[in-house]
Amino acid sequence: MIQTGGRIGAAALMALGLAVSASNTLAQANTSVQIYGIVDAGVEYLNGVADGGTKRTLFRLNPSNQVASRLGIRGKEDLGGGTSAVFNLENGFSPDTGTTLQNGRLFGRAAVVGLEGNWGSVLIGRQRNTIFDLTLIYDPMAYGTYGFTATDNAFFTQRPDNSIKYTFRQGPISASALYSFGRDALTGAPPGSQSEVPGASKIGRQVGANVNYAAGPLSVGIGYDQQHGVTAALQSEIDRRLFVGASYVISGTKLYAGFQRRNNDIPAIDLRSDLYWLGVKQALTSNLGFIASLSHTKEKHSPNKATLLGTSLYYDFSKRTQLYLNVGRSTNSGTSAQGVTGTTFALPGQNMTGIVTGVMHRF
Repeated sequence: MIQTGGRIGAAALMALGLAVSASNTLAQANTSVQIYGIVDAGVEYLNGVADGGTKRTLFRLNPSNQVASRLGIRGKEDLGGGTSAVFNLENGFSPDTGTTLQNGRLFGRAAVVGLEGNWGSVLIGRQRNTIFDLTLIYDPMAYGTYGFTATDNAFFTQRPDNSIKYTFRQGPISASALYSFGRDALTGAPPGSQSEVPGASKIGRQVGANVNYAAGPLSVGIGYDQQHGVTAALQSEIDRRLFVGASYVISGTKLYAGFQRRNNDIPAIDLRSDLYWLGVKQALTSNLGFIASLSHTKEKHSPNKATLLGTSLYYDFSKRTQLYLNVGRSTNSGTSAQGVTGTTFALPGQNMTGIVTGVMHRF
């Protein structure tokens, strides 16, 4: 069985096996079912990791450096009239230990069902929020290790539970709107976290929207996300983010720029911060490429600042297999303790360096 934080068990494997069998049968009835996935793991060296009050080095096997590892099932049925029924179930896992991620959810990366057509799509379940959709477009590191998302330690709930999302596309313009009745009740942080509570509709509520324009070499997107506290005492407190990103391609070189403003009213956090970033992606040969990302975060009315430089040199052996070498360096001032990843931290006001090399395979 599946246990919180446990290994992918027999139930999960049986479900995937049944899906594979079903895909062969259902494909004959205007229905397609696909099994897909990514496995990514490497060896990482970190210098400047905080351990209590001591600065230490860490040498480890680290998963999901370039792209998050996953195993998924997606399907589509033609209902006629240009409308289709769709679903997506996607498991996140850690290949170094075989454990499930997203707090032990079997399908923590996605669990949605809905309809799509020329009018757009409506998906119901657990899915990416509207700012996360834009982050995957405008983060030069594509949400990989040492990218700008590491500089927002309490990054928004990426995939809210209990959500409804509408997406519309027309020519170069796309837009989405999302509403979650209760974004997350599994983390247990803070104690007493709740979701979908009778008579308290604000608990865990999350709403967001985005608009994106992409035509020729130019792409520009703007998004907004807000989430209410997950306890009765915090339900009226709101964590807000405004996101603006852009990219432009010049002679094969892709340039990135962006900005995110965060206002968190929750008393225990009470944070106002601005995040800026620049980036570049360049193909060096038909197989070899380079990415660089520079981001800076500053808290308002505070000396706390953090800057993160991340680079990635990658080689594509094929369309499915990639070898990579990533290097990151974070610098802090004030009491900021930002590391090069979102899960490891430096001592306040100190720096951290990270190097990771590994392999990523898609199937």
